[in-house]
Amino acid sequence: MKRVFILKATKARTDDKFTIKDLPGSGGRMDLVCRCILSALLLSRTHRADTIFYAVLEGPPKPSITIGIEGEKIKVLPRDELQTALVLKEMLNPDRVTFPSGFELINKSFQEMVGEQLNKSEIYVLHKSGIDINKTFTQSQKVKKPQIAFILGDHTGLSPNDMEYLVEKSIKPLSLGNKEYIGSQCIFLVQEKMDRIFEPKIA
Repeated sequence: MKRVFILKATKARTDDKFTIKDLPGSGGRMDLVCRCILSALLLSRTHRADTIFYAVLEGPPKPSITIGIEGEKIKVLPRDELQTALVLKEMLNPDRVTFPSGFELINKSFQEMVGEQLNKSEIYVLHKSGIDINKTFTQSQKVKKPQIAFILGDHTGLSPNDMEYLVEKSIKPLSLGNKEYIGSQCIFLVQEKMDRIFEPKIA
């Protein structure tokens, strides 16, 4: 079962004008994006082949740009936050014409990326007030579509307009418990739950 994560990074820069030593400040919380990538894809000695990660960058100077990473196509995944940031910085260089295997830039917005998943994925938005993930996913449950997609916001959360769009598309809120976790922790908890139900596919 393929897992898809869509992160809306409201302040993350859409060019390479950030410094590796100041990802939270100059990068508009690009550190958060890097941690979410690693939580979604990184394993102890390899990486996941069953996961696709999208980070929709909405910061200056030209939002929106989406970074897509497909685990099945990756040859080498960075093993830490700084190495990941270097890859993203190089990808956002306007003179860059090629990208590492499995990585791509997509000129689409958050709502466009969600819309692409409507027909091919069962979609949930991670929200504290949603349905308990343990009640939603069980060993006996049959997933009707080939993918499960999970939507989450960054440290600023999703905007009222985003939530209105998700409600309009009948996307259900999914809760990980009564505590608020940071984005990378949310992804880790979802992956751990999915691994218990569906056989994980590694590279």
